[in-house]
Amino acid sequence: MSSDNGAFIELTSSPCSPPHSATRGGPAVVSTVELSDPSLGLAGVRASLSALQQSIDQVETLRELRSDHELTDAANAASPYVLFCQYKYDVVRYKLESTWTELAESPLQRSSVHDRISILEAQLAVASSFGVIVPPDTARRIADLESQLARSQSDLQVARDRQSALVLELRESAMSHKAAQAEVVRLEAAIEHKTCRLRILRVNYERRLRVADTTIATHSTELNRLQDRVSTLDRDLQKASQRAQAAISQRDQARAERVATRQYYLYTFVGVVLIRILCHRGSCLSGSRYYRPAGKTD
Repeated sequence: MSSDNGAFIELTSSPCSPPHSATRGGPAVVSTVELSDPSLGLAGVRASLSALQQSIDQVETLRELRSDHELTDAANAASPYVLFCQYKYDVVRYKLESTWTELAESPLQRSSVHDRISILEAQLAVASSFGVIVPPDTARRIADLESQLARSQSDLQVARDRQSALVLELRESAMSHKAAQAEVVRLEAAIEHKTCRLRILRVNYERRLRVADTTIATHSTELNRLQDRVSTLDRDLQKASQRAQAAISQRDQARAERVATRQYYLYTFVGVVLIRILCHRGSCLSGSRYYRPAGKTD
């Protein structure tokens, strides 16, 4: 006999009872064994395994995020360019300062040469007015001074052109330096943003990992409890099977004893009946053969 919520085995031996039961006329009843069907909660175990798989996927995603170094590589790649721009800026600045120094010294030299030329021209004019013949050395000195003045003017123009070129180069270097600094600031901001995002993701995934560990531990405990329950039920089932086998053996033995008792009583009853029949027939035969009425002789 079985049902949906549980299963039990009922063993009776009413058809064949032991001899003492047969004498009383009541059936022999064997004890009933109940076997409950355990609910193992397979859906909970599957949910636990699914949560464990999700936790493993989240851990792998966290490891992939931790290995993401694209912005760091970009910053490292931009660092040599920034250093190069800084070096060019320093070189151009040094050249500009030296050019400014030379340019500041050039007017002094030019004014000195102009003063000397003016003095010599004045002396030459005075000498010419008095009909003084200019010595060749003085004329040579004047020519040298004029050539020096021309060279000074040429050097001044070259210095001005060089200054303009250096100013232009300095402006370009400053623009490049500003662009590099802006790029560095942008990369640093992006790195900081990514770092904050990674920190938040790490905190979230660590929290999820702790929750997953707690869930796994809980489900592992529940699974161990269910396994212990299954083991206990298996032992109970084995004991119940042994009891059922013992009950079946008792039932078979009782049936055999009852059959033997019935046969014994049947044979005993038949024997008694036969004996009574034979006795009755014997008494009848003896009465009809040996009985003689009084006064009669053979």
